[in-house]
Amino acid sequence: MMRRHWLVFLFTLLLAACLSSATANACPASAFITNASNAFMGAARVHTASAFSGATARYTDLRGISMFALGPHRRLLSKSREAEYLALTRGFIGRFMMKHSRRFSGSGITIKDCVTSTNALTVSTRMSNGKKVIFKLHRSKRGFLVRDVNVSSVWLAQQLRSTFVGVINRNGGDINALFAYLRN
Repeated sequence: MMRRHWLVFLFTLLLAACLSSATANACPASAFITNASNAFMGAARVHTASAFSGATARYTDLRGISMFALGPHRRLLSKSREAEYLALTRGFIGRFMMKHSRRFSGSGITIKDCVTSTNALTVSTRMSNGKKVIFKLHRSKRGFLVRDVNVSSVWLAQQLRSTFVGVINRNGGDINALFAYLRN
């Protein structure tokens, strides 16, 4: 009798290990990553800032990224100018991505690893051209949104923050200087 319980216990452990391994290979954001990647690779083929801006608006947490980019100067942004700032940031991201679009060229993407935490997901991928791309995703009411992406060992949200904070700092803490910078 004891041997039977032991065998049942061992079988249950083995089954759980197999199921958790299969579950680990399935990424809950695989369809989202495929769609977002296709949108950005399509924008790279079109090679326009507006194509990248459109993909950014659809697949990223633009507000979260934009507020993060202000760093310690976030308090300088008035609520009345927030919509203007978000639109300017979206345009800036579109122009930046167009300028570096060769990094997004390819015909497909393969998910290599998917790590889930409470409300976030980190997905490591490889593009058909061999480039490694890591996505940090956030689960929202709308589904997944990209919070940051690492291409060629550069985290884009952090790069944006460094640029925006630098512009404000070089201009004595004047957020209007950032607005002027984003318009150019």
